[in-house]
Amino acid sequence: MNGLADIEIVAGMPQGVGHAFAKADIVYNKEQVAAAIDRMAVAITVALQDQNPIILSIMQGGLYLTGQLMQRMVFPLQQGYVDVSRSPDTEQGGDLIWRGAEHPPLQNRSVLLIDDFLGEGITLANAKKWALEAGAGKVAIAVLADKNIAHVEIKADYLGLNCPDKLLFGCGMDIQGYGRNLPSIYALPSSKK
Repeated sequence: MNGLADIEIVAGMPQGVGHAFAKADIVYNKEQVAAAIDRMAVAITVALQDQNPIILSIMQGGLYLTGQLMQRMVFPLQQGYVDVSRSPDTEQGGDLIWRGAEHPPLQNRSVLLIDDFLGEGITLANAKKWALEAGAGKVAIAVLADKNIAHVEIKADYLGLNCPDKLLFGCGMDIQGYGRNLPSIYALPSSKK
């Protein structure tokens, strides 16, 4: 059972989203996801607890993982966000769209960028470059899922789970903006993103 069969289709939902939910395969259940986030939080705490870091969520996908990690990291930190993403009309490549950011000054600070998944790495590579150019002393990256495809000279310093290179949703990842809130990670069975 995929755990999504009982989701009610809401009026106004884009055509196909409910069908995608219903036919999805579970990649990691909520217990596996929670255990991975626990491991990430311990590793981040060990590395950053005495560095007064700034935690920056990459919107919108990174919001879920940021919230989960912040519940588990009980040390002094500051938080902000960067709203940057790939152009939605392209599946691969595409231009970055910078919509804004809100955060404490990055000058000489340790910064942790948090996102939902690592695919080609273009968004995270550019966000890391941006943070370093803004004066960050050190920039690390945390992602819940790594699709293990060719990255653009970027890697996750803190990784939750290895995932297939498919269209994933749940835990911050989405289908047309839906499914980010689900506590498990799902994939469309025949998809390849």
